[in-house]
Amino acid sequence: MGFKYVPSRVAGRRSPNLAGVIYGTILATALVAGIDNSGSATPARALGILLATAGVIWAARLYAYVLAERLQGQRRMQWGDVRRIGVREWPVFQATLPLTLPLALGTLGILGADAAFGLATLVGVAMLIGWGIVFSRRAGHGTAGLVGAAAVNSLVGLLIVGLELAIP
Repeated sequence: MGFKYVPSRVAGRRSPNLAGVIYGTILATALVAGIDNSGSATPARALGILLATAGVIWAARLYAYVLAERLQGQRRMQWGDVRRIGVREWPVFQATLPLTLPLALGTLGILGADAAFGLATLVGVAMLIGWGIVFSRRAGHGTAGLVGAAAVNSLVGLLIVGLELAIP
């Protein structure tokens, strides 16, 4: 059973894996909220953890899909196949990049630690809201659909933050 990735124009670029963007955004937002909740990490450490985790998750997805396609196709994978899958899964990593900006500003001392973590989490929630609006618009929904998508996606983002805050 394979997945079909339907290309879509988002923010002026072709993105073959919109699910990966949302998945990466949710993971990054949850990770930042969790690190902030721990109270023991600096923005610099959080930045390193976020980038390393995003890289590991991208590599794990790449490995899993390469292995699955090899087993399903019952043939040897070529480097072109690995590259194709790596590019397809790259949005999972890319989705974390907007959250790195506030953490980088905190690392440089431009923002305080609390502000850096709060802004990074807010960026993640805003991204989820934005993706909901983009998808609703692309689907041809009217104002009610856009508002509904924004509300649902903001609730998902706030649920993530709430769950992270509830875990001691």
